Amino acid sequence: MKPHIHTITELAIFTAIAFIFSYIESLFPLPIPFPGIKLGLANLVIVLVLYKYGFCQALTVSIVRGLLNAFTFGSLFGFLYSLAGSVLSLIIMNLLKNKNRLHISAFGVSIAGGITHNIGQFAVAAWLVGPSAILPYFPFLYFSGLIAGGLIGAFVLLCRQRIPLFSSTN
Repeated sequence: MKPHIHTITELAIFTAIAFIFSYIESLFPLPIPFPGIKLGLANLVIVLVLYKYGFCQALTVSIVRGLLNAFTFGSLFGFLYSLAGSVLSLIIMNLLKNKNRLHISAFGVSIAGGITHNIGQFAVAAWLVGPSAILPYFPFLYFSGLIAGGLIGAFVLLCRQRIPLFSSTN
């Protein structure tokens, strides 16, 4: 089925917003002694798109945003880290979102996404440099994913309650 032109336009706008959020976040790094840990503001957009449109559209927005970041500010390795984290987290979030009998809210789905995003990035790093070199870093990645996922999840709930575009989503 061919996507509606309004859907394509909205997804392009969401991609641009996610890209801008990534850029803004890069201007203000968190004062933490561990490199690469950030809130992941772009994930707010990705989770909202996941709930409004579904997995394929959220994956598309996420990949296009990752490519834009890589071409504009990053590198191929940065894109690989982003891609691994994005794909793994979107698969898990989509599975949890669609398990209605578990009654997991967007808050819980986002927490799972934050944790699995970092696990995906950890897996790429382990593949590139070896697991023993980065294993001590894993607990910090886990808890940063938990905290960032929780904060993003809280923002997702607020957006779904207060922004009409997202209020009638599943």
